[in-house]
Amino acid sequence: MNTYRPSQSSYYMMIVLKLLVLMFGLYLSALVLSKVFTWVFAITFFVVRILVIMVASFIVLHIFLKLLFKIDLIQSGKQFIQR
Repeated sequence: MNTYRPSQSSYYMMIVLKLLVLMFGLYLSALVLSKVFTWVFAITFFVVRILVIMVASFIVLHIFLKLLFKIDLIQSGKQFIQR
C-alpha cells in the first residue's frame, strides 16, 4: 500500500495559494460590484427623490386648497372613486 502524502512545505504552499486566489477574487468582485452598486444607488436615490417631491407637493396643495377655498382633496378623491 503506497499512499501519497504531501510534504509539510507543500501543504503550507497550497494554503498560501488558496488564500491568494481568495484575496484576488474578493478584490475583483469589489471592483465589479462597486460599479454596479453605484448605478443601483443612483437610480434608487433618483426615484425616491421624485416620490418625495410628489408627496410633498400634494400635501402642500392639499393644505393650501383646504385653507383658502375649503376644498378637501382627500374627500373629493374618495367621491370621485365611488362614482
